Amino acid sequence: MPHLYTTEEYANMHLIYGECRYNATAAARLYRERYPNRERYPDHRVFINVHRLLSEGRFPNQVTSEGRPNTSNEDMVLQEVSSTSVRLIEARTGVSKSTAHRILKRNEFHPYHVQRVQSLLPQDYPARLAFCQTMLQKYREDESTLKRDRYMNLHNLHEWHLENPHLMREDRSQYRFKINMWTGILNGKIIGPFELPENLTGEVYLDFIENHLPNLLEDVSLDIYRSIWFQQDGCPAHYTCSVREFLDLEYRGRWIGRSGPISWPARSPDLNPVDFFYWGTLKEKVYSKPLQSLNELREKIAAAVEEINSKSYARLVNRSFLRRCRACISAEGKQFEHLL
Repeated sequence: MPHLYTTEEYANMHLIYGECRYNATAAARLYRERYPNRERYPDHRVFINVHRLLSEGRFPNQVTSEGRPNTSNEDMVLQEVSSTSVRLIEARTGVSKSTAHRILKRNEFHPYHVQRVQSLLPQDYPARLAFCQTMLQKYREDESTLKRDRYMNLHNLHEWHLENPHLMREDRSQYRFKINMWTGILNGKIIGPFELPENLTGEVYLDFIENHLPNLLEDVSLDIYRSIWFQQDGCPAHYTCSVREFLDLEYRGRWIGRSGPISWPARSPDLNPVDFFYWGTLKEKVYSKPLQSLNELREKIAAAVEEINSKSYARLVNRSFLRRCRACISAEGKQFEHLL
C-alpha cells in the first residue's frame, strides 16, 4: 500500500518536520534530500498528519514486519468517519481512498445525502406554523396558488453514518433562469409561463395581473375563477399599495401574500407548489441538454410546460402540499424537507 510507511520512516518525518520549524513543504523537500534512495516520498500533508496524530496521543498507521497494515489504520478511519468524503479521510490520515472505503463498508457505514434547505430565521417559525395551520383548515375549499418562479438549487453531498441521520444544510434560493418569468398552478395544470421585464416594478406587476393574467385564465370556468386563491411572495413589487388594492377587489379575501388576508411566511419555498414541484420538474426537462441562447431556453420551457400539462398532477401536488404542511407543523415551523 503506497500510503503506508514503517515506524522508522514516520520517526524520520517527525524529526525533520520539527527541524524545519513545522514548515511541511520544506520538510518534504529536506526528506527527499536526506534519504535519496528510498522507494517513496511523502508529500507535505503526511508530515502535518503525523505531527497531529502524535500530538493527539495516536500513532500513524504503519506497515508491520509481515507487510500488512497495522490495525490502527482502521481505528483512524473510523475516528474520522464524520468527514464528508473518503478523499478528506485520506488527507487527514494518509490512508488511501480505496482502503478507507473498504473499511467504512466493512463496518456498515453508508454515504447519506446531505440535503440543502432554505435558510430560516427564528422569527420565521411562528409565521410558517400559522400559515400551515390555516391552509390545512381551508383545504376542503377549492383553492389554488399562483406565484412567480424560484427554486432550490440542490447538489449532491454525503456523510458516512451507520444510520440515516437526516442531515441538512441551509442554502438560499437562487434564480435559475436569466429571464424573469411568472407561472402558476391551477388544479395541477400549469398557467403560463409569462415573460416579464427584467426590472419588475409595482407598476409593471400591476399591469400584468390586471391586463395579462385574465388572458392566461380565459379558459378557466367562471365558477372556478371565483374560487381561485392567488398567492405571491414578499417581493417589493408585490407589496405596493396599488397591487394590494387591486387584489383586495379582484380576489377579495382570497389572496396570500405580504399583508394579505393570509400572510405568506418569508423564506418558505418549501411550502409553495411552484417551488417544490414545478421548477424541479421543469428544470430536469429544460436542462437535459446544454442551452445555447435565450430563444432556445424559451422554446425548451414551452415544450416542457406542454409535456407537464399532458399529465395529471393535481392529486400528486395537493397530496404533497398537505404532507408538507403537516411536516412543518410537526417541526414547529423549522426546516422539514430532510425528513420527508
